[in-house]
Amino acid sequence: MLFSVVIPTYNREKVVMRAVESVLKQTFHDFEIIIVDDGSQDHTKDVLGTLDDKRIICISQDNKGATAARNMGIANSKGKYVSFLDSDDVWLPEMLEKQLAVYNSDEDIGWVYTNVQGIDSQGNTYPFGVPLGIYGNIFPDALKQGYVAPTTVISAKRDALISVGLFDVNLPASQDDDICFKLARSYKCGYVPEVMASMLFDPDNRISDNKYKVAKGWWMLWNKYEDDVVKYCGKDVMASHFFHCARRFSICKDFDMMNLAIEKAIRYGGSLSLLKKVFLTITCKGIARPLSEKVLNKLIK
Repeated sequence: MLFSVVIPTYNREKVVMRAVESVLKQTFHDFEIIIVDDGSQDHTKDVLGTLDDKRIICISQDNKGATAARNMGIANSKGKYVSFLDSDDVWLPEMLEKQLAVYNSDEDIGWVYTNVQGIDSQGNTYPFGVPLGIYGNIFPDALKQGYVAPTTVISAKRDALISVGLFDVNLPASQDDDICFKLARSYKCGYVPEVMASMLFDPDNRISDNKYKVAKGWWMLWNKYEDDVVKYCGKDVMASHFFHCARRFSICKDFDMMNLAIEKAIRYGGSLSLLKKVFLTITCKGIARPLSEKVLNKLIK
């Protein structure tokens, strides 16, 4: 068995089959599919019960989140490589074939990512994100950019995933960034410079639609990698990341956390001009709420 494809799902009765079918249509066929139903309350379990393919394994667990579901899938996988697909996304037919070609090109490669596109409910496609387009030892570049790729286009050697400690279940969001950073710290990265998946932006159940989870996840991520960012990228990059944390909290109207994030940015030399650039405002009053007096006094020194 070369590939284990892990698909976490929760209340996706209307779309999960679309994801599964995109794997079954792959041009490379040596794979198993591990679907982890994370305590769905709709008819997802009934839909999965109609699947009749020996390559498909369905696992049910109490609702613990997609991160725990991915870890469950990894724990039950048998493939040399583990590739991930969210249950509301789809792969193009050559995804596994392209990933395997990259792995075969260099035995030192521990993980691979591809380009991805977005697709709306009407089927319209559009570019998603700005891919780094880098490969090899990318840890410093990944930290500077702040992300590499969404989970749907990430594949890794099973041994590599286990060695870095799997996905961090404590993060409410940015789990894909975290697993990329952990893999990049220890393993050479491969890259497929082609769109190999479509992320389908249905209105239900995407973590990215929960703005506070995104803000909290971003905050926890940069506190986790704070020392690494300063070491490999410098204090100015760390300041920028914490200012971006502040911007996310301001959108959620959590102004206490906004000011706390700005204070951390200031510790690394963050300035008023950088704050304005991150918040895309002309003056501090353009931010959702005036800065705390403590923070403002530090900025204008």
